[in-house]
Amino acid sequence: MKRTKTLMILAVLAACFALSALICACDIGSLPTPEYDISVDPQKSCILTVGEEVDFTEYFIIKDKNGHLIAVTEDMLDLGGADTSKEGIYTVKLTFEGITVSVNIIVTDAEGGNPDSGDSGSGSSTTPGGNPSDLDAVLAKYADQSKWNFAVNYSETESGETYEEYYEYLGYDILNTYTNDYGDEYTDYVSYSVSADAYTYYQDDGEGTYTEYDDTSDEFNEYYSYSRILDLTALADFTFTLSGNKYVADDPATVGTAVLGNYGEDWTTFDLYLGNGQIAKIVASMADGYTQQYTFSKHGSVRFTLPDVGGGSGTDTPVTPSGTMEEQTYDAATFDKETLQDKLLAEDGAIGLPSKGDIHALVVPVQFVGDTITNTQMDNVRKAFNGTETDTGWESVKSYYEKSSYGNLKLTFDIQNVYQAKYSSSYYESYSSTGSSGGQSYPIKGDTLILEEVLNYYQSRLDLTNYDTNNDDCIDAVYLLYSAPVDYSPNSFYWAYVTWYNGSTQYDGLDAFYYLFAGINFVDESTSRDSGSGYNKISGLNINADTYIHETGHLLGLDDYYDYNERSGSNEGLGSADMMDYNVGDHGVYSKTMLGWLSPTVVNETKTVTIQPSVSSASAILIPLNFDNSYFSEYLLVDLYSATGVNELHSKQAQTSDAVLYGGASYGVRIYHVSSSIKNSYSTDYKSFTDYNNSDTKYALIKLVEADGTKKFSNSGGSAAASDLWQAGSTLLGKFPTYTRNDGKKVNFDISIDSVSATEARITVTFQ
Repeated sequence: MKRTKTLMILAVLAACFALSALICACDIGSLPTPEYDISVDPQKSCILTVGEEVDFTEYFIIKDKNGHLIAVTEDMLDLGGADTSKEGIYTVKLTFEGITVSVNIIVTDAEGGNPDSGDSGSGSSTTPGGNPSDLDAVLAKYADQSKWNFAVNYSETESGETYEEYYEYLGYDILNTYTNDYGDEYTDYVSYSVSADAYTYYQDDGEGTYTEYDDTSDEFNEYYSYSRILDLTALADFTFTLSGNKYVADDPATVGTAVLGNYGEDWTTFDLYLGNGQIAKIVASMADGYTQQYTFSKHGSVRFTLPDVGGGSGTDTPVTPSGTMEEQTYDAATFDKETLQDKLLAEDGAIGLPSKGDIHALVVPVQFVGDTITNTQMDNVRKAFNGTETDTGWESVKSYYEKSSYGNLKLTFDIQNVYQAKYSSSYYESYSSTGSSGGQSYPIKGDTLILEEVLNYYQSRLDLTNYDTNNDDCIDAVYLLYSAPVDYSPNSFYWAYVTWYNGSTQYDGLDAFYYLFAGINFVDESTSRDSGSGYNKISGLNINADTYIHETGHLLGLDDYYDYNERSGSNEGLGSADMMDYNVGDHGVYSKTMLGWLSPTVVNETKTVTIQPSVSSASAILIPLNFDNSYFSEYLLVDLYSATGVNELHSKQAQTSDAVLYGGASYGVRIYHVSSSIKNSYSTDYKSFTDYNNSDTKYALIKLVEADGTKKFSNSGGSAAASDLWQAGSTLLGKFPTYTRNDGKKVNFDISIDSVSATEARITVTFQ
């Protein structure tokens, strides 16, 4: 919910970047969720008058991870000597389950005087057009930023949701601590050099290290634009009127923009509170209810040092190669052709949906007590899974996979009648217990309970052995489509994800394994019926199956290719241009190779190869980098993108859409850098089967080598653009003269794009 502000930085308008909404937030091996969310109620005033009766338990909000409120009791509080019968500044703390949250309380006299300032309230008159005399003295303390020393607890409220951060100001150096949507805490720093008239941003990489960005970089502008940094030196330029216990800005729109920043709307209120001869709090709001609050503390006691990053720079600078890579060996006779599912079967003893064959999958609509799944919704579900292009305006899950797999995978979805669940949606959302299997305990959440209910019900009504296509003694997959509204907030229960069953109960003699949990309402997302998802309408789309298509990719064993955590890992990727990244277009050639649908031409000697569009032809080139004669190593994949077939709908959207592919480009060559070794499976934070993923590992599992010579999609705000596709006349070393593999060794070849059209590309790989 954090709004982006527009700032003037060194007389240059800082770029504002909108964070891409993720279509599927959860995956196999779901992310940890904090047990409790404890916060200070932003609606409660921290400025009290002498004698005011207060219940401090009302200042704190405790929610469990399901969003249920937990009562705050007096025994949780440490009042710190808070006494509302006299003036003073007090800290009230709440401690619950090892978590401590505090709030500073300022008690002033009934006339609006300031505690410990010597002001009894009688000297609060204003001079015409001027500031109150006591306010002048306070604001003068903030005129010289080099002397700043204080902390600020920041909170913003919008549409009933609250976001919080913490800042410390030490002269021109600023510390910023915050928590992301997954509960990970980070501390960034900003520094300003007066002599150089330049800013530096130190980004916490989440691994005890920092990356340094100067103010000429796109990364600096992006990260700085999300910081809530104050310019208190501007306060003295404005007039305020004393009203009760606060000073009200005469021109809130102007003072708000000068001090807090421009957020696209006018500030309608700007209130300043004083305490102990210092600024105690600033509260500002807009007409739509958006509110920012800054509570000050630790005046004169802030101490920190900037991180040591060894003088490095986060800007995109050429890599200094450590030699040239050695010649790679490829032996067609002994080449390991095993796919991802072969490896998963050997590791886990079972897989989810097989990637080839005529497969039937079980789909169960789940209706909670108090809900109704209508006939229209059921008809839309049938179209989303088994329908035609005419039915959906794009593809159903069935038609998509038949096309993407080049006919290798033909899915038929056996959609059951509505299953009436035993309880309400809120019951399952808050359900939590513990199970045991093989001597190991595991958590049982509401989705697991629903799966057990469904399979218990159907094992006497269906032959579930029909859903073990590959005879691995596991049900291939179960699609659970719930009736509750989809919840788009972070870490929500009613979202979309794939996970697996940990219990030992068998159904028709089979183990339950992979299952999908997603809402029926996803069929309406981005269509004319969409209400509340926040995604743009996709022109021509009638029934949206993209969430189910994406999740089916997980049921096949594919990882997510978007970045769960931009503060760690490689921060490289595909720029939202892939089904397993942003639910758009076709599966990429890496996914198709891993699933056995495509066998790329391996090139390890000088050669010219002609390829056709990968959306319709199993055609691609593999160039070894650090190769072990298998697909599970480091290499480049080269294919021809075409805005046809399953790519067409998303390529034709307006440029303002969040679903447009490559800026609407018609065709171009793509070069992917793949790092898919499996030396230590499931070892990453997100339990990826491969050693690397696109979220938290040093090297990306798969990244697009951008044809415009940039990195991290800085030219297009994070989304792949037309300029990222390679066209005729371009060469790899022409754009990246020192292109290296992961170990820093320069590649011993060049790639030349000889010709490109919508139907074929001629590519020459020249080895030195």
